[in-house]
Amino acid sequence: MLNKKLAFFEGTFLLIGTIIGAGYLTLPYSFLKAGIWSNLFWLLFLIFFVTLLHLFYAEVVLATPTRHRFPGYVSLYLGKVPGLVAKTSFVFGVFGSLLVYLLLGSHFFELLLKPFLAGFNGFWGLDLDKSITLIFGLAMSALVALKINLSAKINFFITILTLFLFLIISGFASLKINPVSFLIKPEESFFFPFGLVLFSLVGSLIIPEILKFLEVEKQDKKLIKPIVIWGTLIPGLIYLFFAFSIFGASGQHTTKEAIAGLSGILPQNLVFLGVLLAFLEILTSYLGFGINTVETLRKDFNFSKLPAKFLVGALPLSIFFFGASDFLKVMGFLGALLVALDSVLLAKVYAALKIRNPGYQFQIVRAPKALVVFAVAVMVLGGAFSLYFNF
Repeated sequence: MLNKKLAFFEGTFLLIGTIIGAGYLTLPYSFLKAGIWSNLFWLLFLIFFVTLLHLFYAEVVLATPTRHRFPGYVSLYLGKVPGLVAKTSFVFGVFGSLLVYLLLGSHFFELLLKPFLAGFNGFWGLDLDKSITLIFGLAMSALVALKINLSAKINFFITILTLFLFLIISGFASLKINPVSFLIKPEESFFFPFGLVLFSLVGSLIIPEILKFLEVEKQDKKLIKPIVIWGTLIPGLIYLFFAFSIFGASGQHTTKEAIAGLSGILPQNLVFLGVLLAFLEILTSYLGFGINTVETLRKDFNFSKLPAKFLVGALPLSIFFFGASDFLKVMGFLGALLVALDSVLLAKVYAALKIRNPGYQFQIVRAPKALVVFAVAVMVLGGAFSLYFNF
């Protein structure tokens, strides 16, 4: 059994590792497109609200004797129709996230292969980008189908190493900041960063597992409160430092995935290492997420093994070939629509706790009704304006 401090650190790193994924790589480009002030506003604002939503979810899990996935909690507290909405959002969110991993993974794969691609322009009538995406997608589909996954320890090591390297890259980039970068005129609306920031900050999926971990380790479950606060705040502050430094150094040359634009600004070996570790981080996330999705389709949606594996492999590639090739737009759309929708449903489930259980005493967070209503309004309006101005 771990002592309280060790349990706190392990739980916090579980949440940090879940939150820090592909999303933060797009934030320097968001600074370029929408300007520093709108990005700073949404980063700081949504750090607070996502922390609150994570606390809401922890409260819901603790208040419910039976264990469910998120759509199950929505069905239990809000009824069948909201539950169906949550289940639909869950399915689209899962495959949307797989599409993001496919697009980003193939992009970094192409960057790594670039020195060896001289003279190669694609095959089967496809251009280079589509050829690389097809190769990467088929390879990942095969690995997911064979359940080739790296151990949790290797995944954790790659996450920590990537985080450490990107902090180093951010530190070097901060020494190269050009104040002129912050004078670049924004091209996009004030709401452009909303979906990207929201997508990159949410990690509620792991909260039930952290509570289960605390139970196994015989720790007070109220320890989830500081775990959630620090586990959400730390990624948010890292994102802020990363985006500010990379955009400040790259300026107009900031790329959609942040790293390639640093070529010529930072040592080339450091840039290459950043690309390599970002690729490995996405690859391990893709494998873990893909295998988990196959199991979800089998256990929660009653798919047999082969159709589930085929769907996980084929659907993201099919969506890509039908035209969804911009990972920035996919992330922004997922954040502005699906994550915002799930956040609204979560706030409503939290509000329903007291209605369903009049004598219930809140254990983690007792939020006044006005704050819950405000949280819902922020998600509805932020998501709606983001979709209206950006898609």
